[in-house]
Amino acid sequence: MVARWNRLFPDRRDFSNLATLPIPIRDIFLANFAALLGLAVLFGLVVNAVSSLLFPFFVTVSIGTAAAFFRVGAAHAAAVFSASLFSVFAVFALVGLLSLFVPRRLLKPVSLVTRILLVVGLLSEFFSNLLIQLFAGHLPGAAGTYMQWVPSFWFLGLYETMVGITKPQMVRMAQQALLMLAGSIIVSTAAYAVCYRRIFVRRPESFDMLTTGRPFFRIRLPEAFLKPLFRSQFERGCTSFAMKVLLRSEPHLMFFGAYLGIGLVIVAQTALSSSAEEPRNALPSSAYLSVPPLIAFFVASGLRFVFDTAAFTEANWVFKVAAGPVQPRPGQIARRLLLLATLPWEIAVFLPLTVLRMGWPAALLHIGAVVALTILFTDLLVLGFRKVPFTCVSQVDIRRMIAKMLATIFGVLVIVPSLAAIERWMLEAPYRFGGFALVLAGCWYGLRKYRGSATRSEEGLLFEDGPGPDFELLKLS
Repeated sequence: MVARWNRLFPDRRDFSNLATLPIPIRDIFLANFAALLGLAVLFGLVVNAVSSLLFPFFVTVSIGTAAAFFRVGAAHAAAVFSASLFSVFAVFALVGLLSLFVPRRLLKPVSLVTRILLVVGLLSEFFSNLLIQLFAGHLPGAAGTYMQWVPSFWFLGLYETMVGITKPQMVRMAQQALLMLAGSIIVSTAAYAVCYRRIFVRRPESFDMLTTGRPFFRIRLPEAFLKPLFRSQFERGCTSFAMKVLLRSEPHLMFFGAYLGIGLVIVAQTALSSSAEEPRNALPSSAYLSVPPLIAFFVASGLRFVFDTAAFTEANWVFKVAAGPVQPRPGQIARRLLLLATLPWEIAVFLPLTVLRMGWPAALLHIGAVVALTILFTDLLVLGFRKVPFTCVSQVDIRRMIAKMLATIFGVLVIVPSLAAIERWMLEAPYRFGGFALVLAGCWYGLRKYRGSATRSEEGLLFEDGPGPDFELLKLS
C-alpha cells in the first residue's frame, strides 16, 4: 500500500477511460472506494486468518476447553483485524491530507519522502531493541511513554481487554485503539472523497501541461571540473543517466531510501550507545569508529542493489548502439558512481568531526583507513559487474537474492564491527597501520590479478542478465 499509494487516485489513463462514459463522478468514486475497501478487508482476512487459529490453539492448549479457545480466538481476530484496517485507513488518511494541503508542485517529492520515512519507521520498529526486549519478557524503564505512541500496543490493549485482563493502562490503550481506528476511517473517507473529486476535475488541465514541467533546479558544473572525471563522453552520459534515475525514479528511490534509512537507524543506535559508554578523553570505542564504515557500507551496497534494476528497458538500444565502438571497461561507471556517493562526505564531514574528537594525527589515520576500506569494498562490489547501471534486463534469481541478504547481514554484524575493533587496536600503536597498508596492498593486487585473468567473453557490457540454465547439453559430437 505504501509503495503504490500513487495509484490510489485516478491518473490520465483512468480519466481517458472513465470520463467519456455517462457515469457520474459520485458513482465512479463509490465504485473505486468500494474496491479499495474490499481490498483492505481481504488483506486483513488473508494476513490474519492462519494466526487467528494457531495462536489461540497454542495459548489455550493447556486449558483444554472450547470456551477458552473461542474467547482467545475472537479477541485475537478482532485485535489483529482492527490493526490491519487501521493500517490501511491510516495510509488513506495520510495520502489524502498530503494531497489536500501540499501544493501540487511539491506533492511528488513530499509524498516520496513521506513514504520512505513511513517504511523506515515501520521496519525500524519491527527490528528495534524494544521488540527484542518484548520477546525476552521485560520492558525498558521508559516503555510506558513509548507505548502511548505505538499503534501495536493500542491493539494489544484491545486484545487483553477482550480476553479479560483488566489492567488500567491496557484498558486505556484499548480505548485509544478504537478511537484512532474510528478517526482514521472518518478522516480517510472525507479526505479521499474531496481529493478524488478535485483530481478528477483537474485532470483535463494536466493534458495541456504535459510539456511545461521544469525541474526545480539544475546544476551545471564547469567543463574543466568534469573532464578529468570521465574517460569518454559515453561514460559521462551513463553517469548523468544514472544520477537522473536516482533522482526521478520512485521505485529506485523507495528501495534505496528505505534501505539507507534502516542503515541510518542502526548507525544512530550505534553512535548513541558508544557516546553513552565512553569517557570524553579516552580513545574512541570500536562502536564509535564503526559509524563511518557502516554508513559507507549501506550507501554503497544500497546503490549496488538498485543498479541491477532496469529503469526503462525499451530504451536500452541507445546504450547498445553508443557502447559499440567505445567499449568502456566494465564496472568503471558503477565504481565511479559509488565512490562519488561515499568519499566526498567521508572527507568533508567526518574528517572535521574526527579532528575535534581525536586530534589531527589520529583523525588522519582513521579517515585514511575508512577511505581505503571504502575503495576496497567498492572494488569488491563491482567485481564482475558488466552493466551500465539501470539498463540491464535482469531476471529474479532467488538464490542470488538470498546470498545478497545473507552477505549484507554478515557484513553489518561481523565484518564492520571486526574492522572497527582492528582499527581501534591499531590506534593504540599507530605503527600498526603499516601492516594494515600492506594487507590492503595485497588485497588490491589480488583483485587486479583476478580481473586480469578474465577471459575475453567476460569483457564488454551486458544488457541482459538472468540465472544460468538448470542443465546444459555437452555437445560432444
